[in-house]
Amino acid sequence: MRVNLRTRQRDFTSWLEGRTFNKILLWLVLSLTLSITFFLDFWASLPTMLSPDWIFGQYQASPWAVLALCLVFLWLKRREVWRGMNQNKTFRSLGEALARYFLNPQLPLGLAVVTGAILMPASRDYLVFQVLLASLGVFIIIFGKAAKIPAILMAVYGFAISFPLLIERFAENAYSRTAIAPVMAVMTTLGYPLQNEGQWVNLTSSGGEPIIVAITAACAGPATMGVFVALFVLMRLDMPLPPKKAIWLFIFGAAGTWFQSFIRLVFLLLVGYYSGEDALWAAHAWSIYIVFPLWYILFAYVYFRQVRHPPRARETQELEYAPIRGT
Repeated sequence: MRVNLRTRQRDFTSWLEGRTFNKILLWLVLSLTLSITFFLDFWASLPTMLSPDWIFGQYQASPWAVLALCLVFLWLKRREVWRGMNQNKTFRSLGEALARYFLNPQLPLGLAVVTGAILMPASRDYLVFQVLLASLGVFIIIFGKAAKIPAILMAVYGFAISFPLLIERFAENAYSRTAIAPVMAVMTTLGYPLQNEGQWVNLTSSGGEPIIVAITAACAGPATMGVFVALFVLMRLDMPLPPKKAIWLFIFGAAGTWFQSFIRLVFLLLVGYYSGEDALWAAHAWSIYIVFPLWYILFAYVYFRQVRHPPRARETQELEYAPIRGT
């Protein structure tokens, strides 16, 4: 009986310290169990949230795009994460193994992350984030410091989805005015018959059709600003720049992101003036997916130009120009 008990203890100890595959399997099982137990709304809403009508009709493309980019970045950093996951220690006894896992400060941290995900207020905007946050907490418990990169990516994704919601909740009028005031100034200076009261803009099209639109904080581009910040952080992590240069590039990028939202609003009002309200709303539906990508391509080009010699390029140059010594 004692022999069997010792054998089982050794098997359990070796399993705890052993193969990363076992830990990955444990992480998957625990994460799935948590999602089924506490986040049934996520599974019920997932088909809707993945449908094109929801993604493009409700302007949910930006959160999914940021999440996809975070997953791409995680794939690019997979070797670094994998090395952290494989840092296993050898234990002399079951007690030492249990102490390693249950007395480790990463356990309360992971539990706190899981608890925070479960206690978050129910909101469809955060369903995906909650499930991923709970999975991150389990990952922290099992893999410890290997969760550094996933945690950073989770923060980036959380900011991208939270920033526009926070603006709409706490700075709706102020943020919308940053777009309304300059748009009205430009359009009236050019001679277009626009009037506004608060967030409402009135104009009469060239065909005599009265048009009334509301320029809200969402129209001023907080979603695209959140996406820009997320993309900038990912680029900064992958291709770092000196702090001063990074600050100036960030200011340039943030100003450009605001300006592209301004250009889009002017374009929409011009479409409404010359082609009517139906054309305005049609342009409103697709223009956001053209203007911002074109702007960010330009910004990425400027950013890459500032990255002088990436590490791989330096290594290649050193190999190419290294002196050849005779034997």
